Amino acid sequence: MKQSQRVRIFGGGFFIGCILAAGISLFRNASGPPEVEITLTEFTRTVEPVSLPELPFEHKPAFSTWISEESEEVRWLVPDFEGRLWRVSSNGEAVEVVLADRLRVEGNPGIESPALRAGLDHNNFEILDFNPHEMIFIVKINPFEPNSIEENLEVLLSRDPYIIGASPIPYAAEESEASQSNLD
Repeated sequence: MKQSQRVRIFGGGFFIGCILAAGISLFRNASGPPEVEITLTEFTRTVEPVSLPELPFEHKPAFSTWISEESEEVRWLVPDFEGRLWRVSSNGEAVEVVLADRLRVEGNPGIESPALRAGLDHNNFEILDFNPHEMIFIVKINPFEPNSIEENLEVLLSRDPYIIGASPIPYAAEESEASQSNLD
């Protein structure tokens, strides 16, 4: 085979490869990741004391209280005696108690942990704990806004396929999460 034929075959292959790569790129951008939208409720801070519901732990007085006019939900930021911050939400009869300053993030097991760590760092999530066997990260968030958990969940869940799940840490599950610490 002559050198000119080799150059033509190489050039043709390169051209076809470029067109194929551009087509794949356009297809991926057109289909895009699913949009994750979480409806955020408007809250206003109140200075009037609102009584806390019965909580399953010893705590100090709440130092922030937010009320939603549209859903009549009340949220408190409550510290316990061990220094953890809890967000207590009450909407009528239902009471939810979750850690206010951290979220549980489930990474895709098909992606290496350094890449997931870099992605979380890039999005300003400080990693507090990591379980490499289950690809579970515990990340720190700002607890001083009424919708900070929902806003950070929206950011994390939009990182599909790298992040396959994210959730707040409820009071009962928090004790078992803390006992499995493996931050290396």
